[in-house]
Amino acid sequence: MVKKDYLAWGKLTLGIMKVLLIIILGFYILLSPTASHMPRHFSTIFAVVIIAYGIYRSINIVQKYKHKEEDYKEDTL
Repeated sequence: MVKKDYLAWGKLTLGIMKVLLIIILGFYILLSPTASHMPRHFSTIFAVVIIAYGIYRSINIVQKYKHKEEDYKEDTL
């Protein structure tokens, strides 16, 4: 049982790190002037889509974590 807990925490940690990297990438694209070869409105739209995807993934991770936590509580009763 302990091994499953470590695996769940590991997956949760990696998921949160991935979400943070995706959102940071979106803000970097949005705020940095390095994408000069691309029109500004395209890079803005792309950055907003990446940030929205990061938010979507974070909501997904939280819902899965809460669902697994509820299942764990039901199993221990």
